[in-house]
Amino acid sequence: MNNPLAAKVILVIATVLAVVAPSRAHAEVGLSLPAVVDDARRGARFGNFIFIPSVGLEGRYNSNVFRQDSREGRSEAAVLTLRPGFKLLNPTPSWLKLTWDASVDVNFWFSKDPNADKQGRVAAETSLRADFLVKSVVGFFIADRFIRSVQPQNYSTSRRYDWNFNHAEIGLQVRPTGALQFDLSYAFNFNLFDSFKDGDRFYHQARLLGTWAFFPKTSLFLDVDWRYQDWSRDKVDYRVDSMPLRAVLGVRGYLTKKVALDVRAGYGQGFVKQGTDVQTFIGGASFAFKPTPFTLLDLGYDRNFEDAAFYGRWYIADSAHLSIKQQFARRLELSGAFTYSYLSFGRVVPKASDVSGLSALSASQADRRDHSLGARIGLSYSAVRYLTLRVGYEFEAIVTDFRLVGTDAAGKTSTDFGGYKLHQVFGEITVLY
Repeated sequence: MNNPLAAKVILVIATVLAVVAPSRAHAEVGLSLPAVVDDARRGARFGNFIFIPSVGLEGRYNSNVFRQDSREGRSEAAVLTLRPGFKLLNPTPSWLKLTWDASVDVNFWFSKDPNADKQGRVAAETSLRADFLVKSVVGFFIADRFIRSVQPQNYSTSRRYDWNFNHAEIGLQVRPTGALQFDLSYAFNFNLFDSFKDGDRFYHQARLLGTWAFFPKTSLFLDVDWRYQDWSRDKVDYRVDSMPLRAVLGVRGYLTKKVALDVRAGYGQGFVKQGTDVQTFIGGASFAFKPTPFTLLDLGYDRNFEDAAFYGRWYIADSAHLSIKQQFARRLELSGAFTYSYLSFGRVVPKASDVSGLSALSASQADRRDHSLGARIGLSYSAVRYLTLRVGYEFEAIVTDFRLVGTDAAGKTSTDFGGYKLHQVFGEITVLY
């Protein structure tokens, strides 16, 4: 269906935003592998600060550029990416703790499909956090994360879903004792598309995070997050403003030197202004095990909800993950990860007016249900101080029976299938100082 409201791409974007928004992800359990042997020698020193510039060259094969179902066709492409970047940090902070990293992707597409060759050229990502007065009873922090993503539509066209996301946050930190800390913060966020204004949204975010380290490496935490989300173009019973609230209580820390655990449970509600609302348990558990100093396993389950931006307004995601990392000689690292999510959407019956130019619009499911799959295998090698090599394979898929059927004024019928499968292989060489 050649229209700007392509179901699966918007779902992908919403899922990405759920990941990049500040949250307690399973990666924060606490255990990690040692730094590669060359890390300590990299970077230019300026007092307490280390500056590490880099430039990478990546080659990638993409089996399904437009994330199409097999019944819709498939366009494959090779992508050559030039990736300059840098990292700035101070590993031994005094009154200021700073971490800043940034990179820019300049993409060159090669495909038999001319529309694939015209996809987005420039992507970028940067993340900055500065904590002030880190050893005082009262401190504050500022943080910002910006992502510009190159996103093709879900049918072969030169038009794109390239979008820009920014999270700007400022917060106050209070440490009444060495074991107790409260963070109160406000953030302003935007998600703006270059040419798809129906997907634009802004949201304000207030967050309270309290932690109590009742053991040296084990903490109890309370995390309350409230947002006011404002879509640029509301659509009744389709995509409307909301004020989601999430509150979780949990514990995170080390059970032993080799075992870490993160368990949390709470409540979430969407406070959707029109149509059905979402009220659900949220939380999860992650378990990390380090059988040797150079081996790490992480598995867990998470439940949360997010705005869907297309057909259903919101969805609940029940997700499971498993990741394995193995390091050799502190130079070579082999990693593998698998994720699965069961996505339950809010109930909506689409109308022809939802998509301009259609006289009729129907869906195969009033209650959409998707299975989201992801897998990644990677191998990275720190050859010398100035050179790293990386190769890998990635897989992603949406498995669903959901589809939209539309009829235009001339009586022509077209179908947009909600599922797709995508394979990618890549190799990268990075030169850094």
